[in-house]
Amino acid sequence: MTVVLLGSALIIVVAVITLRPFLLRLSQRDALRQDSQPLPSEWPALLQQAVPATRHLGDAERLKLLRLGRELIRTRHWEGVQGLVLTEQIQVIIAAQACLLTLALPGEPFPGVREILVYPRTFVPRHVCDPRKWLQPSEPQRPVPLEGESWGNGVMVLSWEAVREGARNPGDGSNVVLHEFAHELDYERHLTAGLELAEFVDGSGATMAPSVPDPEEWRRVIQASYERLGERIAAHTPSALNEYGGTNVAEFFAVATETFFEKPVLLAREDPDLYAQLRSLYQQDPAAVA
Repeated sequence: MTVVLLGSALIIVVAVITLRPFLLRLSQRDALRQDSQPLPSEWPALLQQAVPATRHLGDAERLKLLRLGRELIRTRHWEGVQGLVLTEQIQVIIAAQACLLTLALPGEPFPGVREILVYPRTFVPRHVCDPRKWLQPSEPQRPVPLEGESWGNGVMVLSWEAVREGARNPGDGSNVVLHEFAHELDYERHLTAGLELAEFVDGSGATMAPSVPDPEEWRRVIQASYERLGERIAAHTPSALNEYGGTNVAEFFAVATETFFEKPVLLAREDPDLYAQLRSLYQQDPAAVA
């Protein structure tokens, strides 16, 4: 019996190895086929009207952004919660803002995201063990309504009311989609993991490095900028960065990302080193075209 099982297992392994290149080619062909398909005719006008933060992009960039958004819509599970009817328009507005972060980055947008839940308005977060079977409140003793939450396990939760408000005013430095998807990018690329410690470490204690060209410079600038924001908050000195960025380094990165895309000129003037690091990370320079 053991010999038969080992033989069967060996056949399965060989089959997987043999078929893998073929399956990869099929996947690549499907991706190319999707890219070659025309976008819905109403999407460019929707982007122009509902996501003004993208108006500085050129025609080619806007086309790429919409294609990335279509990929995020097509390959993830989207769900309207508490009676929200999840329309294609809602999906496009969310996906376009999210993919603004990955517009110049290689690969698929946010490979770690598998599910996007959209509430009609602020919500009390509920962590999902099995999204089809059981829900348990994350903080039953102190429920706090939120506008968005990135769980770090593939689940993204957003308030449509907050999404719409953030998209409507692209210069206020507040955008829940940019904020929460910045957290997701942080999770995937270890951008702030252990930053307040002496080294970047994972749960096992192994040293990690963020996915940036110069990890040491990234660490130095982010830490110094975070500390300067804390000093500004303590001194009641105005900043381009929202005070919520002083909560911890992870929140600082998410707030800095919002500010980079929504108040780029102010951020570049206030903290040129931080702006330069974010420009290098995102491969975009919004201050140059603001």
